Amino acid sequence: MSPTQARKGARLYRYYTTRLEPGEKKNSVWRMPCGEIERLVINAIADHLRSLESNGGETAADLSKQIDDQSDMADALPDMCITKQREILLNYQTKVQIKEAAIEIVFKPSDNTDPVSVTVNAELVSRGSDVKLAIAPSDGISKRDPDPILLRLVAHAFAARDFLVDGTPSPMIAEYSKAHLQKLTRLSYLAPDIISAIIDGSQPENLTGRRILRMGNVPLCWKAQRAMLGFN
Repeated sequence: MSPTQARKGARLYRYYTTRLEPGEKKNSVWRMPCGEIERLVINAIADHLRSLESNGGETAADLSKQIDDQSDMADALPDMCITKQREILLNYQTKVQIKEAAIEIVFKPSDNTDPVSVTVNAELVSRGSDVKLAIAPSDGISKRDPDPILLRLVAHAFAARDFLVDGTPSPMIAEYSKAHLQKLTRLSYLAPDIISAIIDGSQPENLTGRRILRMGNVPLCWKAQRAMLGFN
């Protein structure tokens, strides 16, 4: 895959896209946001560095220093700038292979160690023109970026409620019909844990703004909401 980018207004979006060989069909192209796969790789490597195992040939002092060095690297790696992260991953000879149901990461923490292979269960899920990573909860390695469409929908929902209940106007919803405002207002009564999941990007992978709007009247009962939206 090759890195590419697109701009929408002031925002820059980065993607990895399949490099097509001569004769390959365009419908075989995978297009993935860079942030998700990069965060998954960085966090998986950091987790491994924290779980260093002895190979039996080190002295106690050498092993202690190695543990300290790798622990420091594991803590610092996720917060480094992209340029520094890239430098370290290249030094580790990192290779990433994306499969239908897993991400395989191979790297060498140092010249004196054998290559390490880490597999993360992750399903590729299509959302619009993009392919997203649905990380199995048991892995707990990475969190998706919050969905900007869902975030905007939640913001519009509370603006619609403020307008219909208190008469507070908002330019975000000024052009919406009364029927649409009523539908949006109902979404402002989503359970707090559902709204929190949308804000931090941990909602079910198939929960999209389009899907919510097509559902019609979302129930006011929090338990029924969780069942309908896939939070059970």
